[in-house]
Amino acid sequence: MLGFIQSATLDDGSMCPGVDPALWGGTVTLNGITMTVPCNTILQMPATWLTWAQLFDPNVSAPVNAVPLNGTAGQSQSQTGMALADSPLPYPSFEIRVVGNVVKDAAGNRQYIVGLISPISQQGLNAGSGEITCLDYTNGYIYVGGVTAQPGQPCTAANGARVQMNDPIGRWGLQHSPDARFTGDTGNTTMHTATGYPICVPRSDPAFADDLLCPNGNRPLNGDARFPVDPFLAIGAPLRTFDMPPSPDNFGIVDGPNAYPDARQQLPLMVGDWIDYSGTLAKDALGLDYISAHTIIANLGVFTAPGYQPSYIAIEMLLLGTGGAAMPGITQEATNRIFVVGFTTDPTALVDINAIDVNPCTGEETLRLLGTVDPASQPVRGRFRFHVLGGDFMPPTREMVVTSYDGQTPGSDPGGDGYANGLGSGQYRAPDFDFIFPEGLVLGKPLPPNNFQDMPFLALGSGPLGGIGPVVGQLTPWPGSPAPTAANCSATGIAPIVSAGPDIVVGGNAQVILAATVKEDPNAWPTATIAWTQSSGPTVTIFNGDTLTPYFISPAVPFGGAPVSFSFQITATDQFGSTSATVNVTVVGATDFLDPALATAVWRASALPKKPGTKVGQKGGKLTITASTSVVSSSVSLTAVGWGAMTNLGAGNYTLNVTGVTIPPDSVTVRSSLGGQIVIPVTLK
Repeated sequence: MLGFIQSATLDDGSMCPGVDPALWGGTVTLNGITMTVPCNTILQMPATWLTWAQLFDPNVSAPVNAVPLNGTAGQSQSQTGMALADSPLPYPSFEIRVVGNVVKDAAGNRQYIVGLISPISQQGLNAGSGEITCLDYTNGYIYVGGVTAQPGQPCTAANGARVQMNDPIGRWGLQHSPDARFTGDTGNTTMHTATGYPICVPRSDPAFADDLLCPNGNRPLNGDARFPVDPFLAIGAPLRTFDMPPSPDNFGIVDGPNAYPDARQQLPLMVGDWIDYSGTLAKDALGLDYISAHTIIANLGVFTAPGYQPSYIAIEMLLLGTGGAAMPGITQEATNRIFVVGFTTDPTALVDINAIDVNPCTGEETLRLLGTVDPASQPVRGRFRFHVLGGDFMPPTREMVVTSYDGQTPGSDPGGDGYANGLGSGQYRAPDFDFIFPEGLVLGKPLPPNNFQDMPFLALGSGPLGGIGPVVGQLTPWPGSPAPTAANCSATGIAPIVSAGPDIVVGGNAQVILAATVKEDPNAWPTATIAWTQSSGPTVTIFNGDTLTPYFISPAVPFGGAPVSFSFQITATDQFGSTSATVNVTVVGATDFLDPALATAVWRASALPKKPGTKVGQKGGKLTITASTSVVSSSVSLTAVGWGAMTNLGAGNYTLNVTGVTIPPDSVTVRSSLGGQIVIPVTLK
C-alpha cells in the first residue's frame, strides 16, 4: 500500500513485552486503513534506516545548523512530525509505502500487519533536475534552473531553485540538516557523478580559499594539455568528462600543481553542471522554501586510472525475487530473478555482486557471491548490469554490496584517513527497496500471501541494533500465519532453524519424498545431525532417515477408500541445540486417472554461461510440464512434485512452466489432489 501518513502511533510496550523500547512497534494509518507495525521493524528512509521507535525520537530528527523542516517547530513527543494528525502539521505531507499481509487473529478478525516499510519520503517520485546557475559557498546552497550568475555575483532567487545537501556530519560540504532522518547516505554516497565518483560543494569560495576536502584542482579545465580537448565546451570551462591519472601518492607527489586532480578527494560541483536531485521540501529561518536533498546525481563522466586505487562504484537499481514455495490450493507465480545496475569509475575492473547474510544473534555479516560482471561489456562506459532470470540467489537479504576488483579501502569519519573525506572506495552497499513477491495466476481465487517467512532478516532478525544495541529479533506480531520458528539465541550461537516442508497428499503405492530445510548458525561445527521419526499413522519404513530428503512407500488404499494419515518429525541437532518440525502426509485412494498419453515434460535450454564456472549471464533452461486428469473440476489440483502447483487450463488439462532450471531432471512426478499420480520422463530440446 502507498499513501500519505494520516496518523502514526508508538506502542507502550504491551505489544511485545520484554522487547527493548528502541524496537517497539505501533500503528500507521494510510488510505483509511490502520495497520500494525510489528516490534523489531527496521524501516527504510530514502538514504538511511531507522527503527519505528526512532521515528518518534526528537533527538533523531533534531536539526543541524538549520531550522526544522516546517521552518518553525520540530516534532512533538510521541509524534513523528510526519503524520497529517500530528501537531504541528508536517510540511507539506509525507508518504509511506508498506508491504504486509492480512492476518486473522484468534477471534477471526482481520488485521493488517506490516512486513516491510520502504521508504518513508515526502513523495516517492519527487525529483528535480537542471543546470547549476550559482553556488552559495557561505550557506552551501546550489541554485538550479534559473539565470546563470556571473563570477563573483551573489546568488538570488533569479538563479532558480535552491538545493542543499542534507548532510548532518559534513561529508560533502558544510554540516546542514533540517531533519537527519532524511540525510543522504554518508557511508555509501548518494551524492555522486553518473559514474559513481563522490561530489561535494566547497566550504569556501575557491576564488579566495581552496577547500582541501573539495579541491578546485579536481575539476581540470578544457584546454589543459593533460586531457583531450572537448570541442563542445569553451576553452577554460570545467571538463565534464575526463580520466583521472593515478593518485599522486603513487609517484611521491604530495603538493604542488601536479598534485591535482587527485582521485583520493571528492569532486567539486561547478556552475554549468547538470544535476538530478531528490529530497525534502523544507523552509529556512525566513520561511522560504528550499530542497534538502538526500540524493544528487551529477551528469559528469569522471573515471579513475585503470587498475589503481581508489576507484569508486555505485548501485543505480536493485531488484530481487523472493522465491517461495507454492501454497496449497493457490496457483501462484514466483521468481528468484535478480536485476542489479550500477556504475564504476574503472570499467576495466570486474565487479562482484554480493548478498549480505547476517547472523540473527551476533550480527556477524558474511558476503555471499551471487555473480561477477564485466563493465567493459556494456555499451555505456562505466555501467555494469547483472540481470539473471533464475539462479541460486536465495534467501533474500535486506542489503547487497558490490565490490570492484581494484580492491577496497576503508572509510572513516569526515576529515579522517578514508579516501573521499572518509567515504572509502571500491565498494557500495545498498538496501533492496523492491522485492518481487509471488503473484496469483487465477483471477478471482485467493491471493498468495507475501512470503516474509523466506526473508531471514524478518523471520529471524538481524543481530544487535547498529552493532551495539539490543538484538533485533523476529517481527512481532508476525505478518502471516503461522509464525516461523524464531532464532533461539544462546550465549554462543543459535539452534538450527528447521522446516519439514509443506503437508503432502499422495496416492497409494507411491514413493513419498519428504523435503526439509535446515539453517544453521555460521559458527556451528560440525553441521547438524538429522533424525526423522514417525509420530502417527500405520508404521512404515523411513529410508535415508538421516538426510533432509528421506522417503517411504505409501500403503495401498482401495479406489475411493478412506484416506490414511501420517505424521513425520525431523530433528536437527548441533552444539547450539536441537529443533524439530513436523510434516503431515495423507494417502488417498485414487479417484482419478492421469493419462500417460497426454503427459509431457520438456526442458529447453535458454542460454549458456558466458564464463565456465560462473553465473554471469546464465539463464539456465525452461521446464514445461503438462498433464491431464480424468476428473474435470475446478476443485481438482495437480502438483509437479518439487516444482510447484500446476495451472488448470480447463477440460482436465494442466500445465506448469519453470524458468531458470540449469540442470534438467530425468523425470517429473505429477500428483493429483484426488490421488492420481504419474511419473513423466523429461525430454531435452
